[in-house]
Amino acid sequence: MTYKILVLNLGSTSTKVAIYEDDRPLASDTLKHPTEETVKPLADQTEFRLEAVRTFLRAQRVAPEEIDIVSARGGLLKPISGGTYNISQKMIDDLRENRYGRHASNLSALIADRFREKYGCKAVITDPVVVDELVEEVRMTGLKEIRRKSIFHALNQKAVARKYAHSIGRDYEDINVIVCHMGGGITVGAHAHGRVIDVNDGLAGEGPMSPTRTGTLPNGSLARFMEDNAMDYDAVVETLTKSGGFVSLAGTQDALELENMALDGDEKAIAIYQALAVQIAKEIGSRAAILKGEVEQIIFTGGLAYSTYLIDLIRPYIAFIAPDTTYPGEEEMQALAEGGYRVLSGEEEMKVYE
Repeated sequence: MTYKILVLNLGSTSTKVAIYEDDRPLASDTLKHPTEETVKPLADQTEFRLEAVRTFLRAQRVAPEEIDIVSARGGLLKPISGGTYNISQKMIDDLRENRYGRHASNLSALIADRFREKYGCKAVITDPVVVDELVEEVRMTGLKEIRRKSIFHALNQKAVARKYAHSIGRDYEDINVIVCHMGGGITVGAHAHGRVIDVNDGLAGEGPMSPTRTGTLPNGSLARFMEDNAMDYDAVVETLTKSGGFVSLAGTQDALELENMALDGDEKAIAIYQALAVQIAKEIGSRAAILKGEVEQIIFTGGLAYSTYLIDLIRPYIAFIAPDTTYPGEEEMQALAEGGYRVLSGEEEMKVYE
């Protein structure tokens, strides 16, 4: 038996949509939306985005009733373990009210739920950014009011870890790997037998710097910087997540531009890339420690993983830990389709968000 899977991954101005038969892609598109529609409150965007998805299906000559499951990108929810979750009423309420944060990805599950209501299929999300499988000893900080949180590229990290496991004839739940997602944000996860037991909070800019994020900063210097610039909370977050990293150091967030400058001998660009490589390597070393050195593979993924220059800079620092594998780019749509297929095929039990 084969299944038809509709995959939805919503951004602030577009909707990525795809049709899969089992885990094989049949058609995909990125649907652009008029600005006058995307500036509306998120809850008011459901109907026009749903109609755009139906238009896509008509163009592919696929009737909505043929869809067995809608697999949607997960939004900002309460911390949950990894896996594929039924889109419950509790999830819909949390997303509609932006209870755990406001982001365009919150719309994905809302549209999937509306599609299910109308056409009677299943609707799920897989491995949202709020996946939290941290061991307790990494949560505690030296300030009792603050505990570390898990917000990272869970969908892509787990997808490439599964892909690597499959390539060596093993199950994801049977291996220890470190996955380094390098993109606009950089997150490095310690995957121990199917659970990400330690990872930096990429949303807040913790860990290595990136094209737009500062990375972890010296506490005292950050406190002085905030005081000198009379910064409120929003200004601090803006600095840490949108105007740090390459933007602050080089005036650009274009990693390829900066890399080309480095390859042409620009000393400033070379210094930035060398510092980035060291920061990523140190983060990998930290994850090796939490895994007690039992690391079978280091996996590079994300947009920056296309850069052999960067990976070649990192490799001498981490070669003693484990060999490495690269899966450049992001496979979010494929990962979502596979999550839906695992549920339909009985390989994975669908979880419930409560």
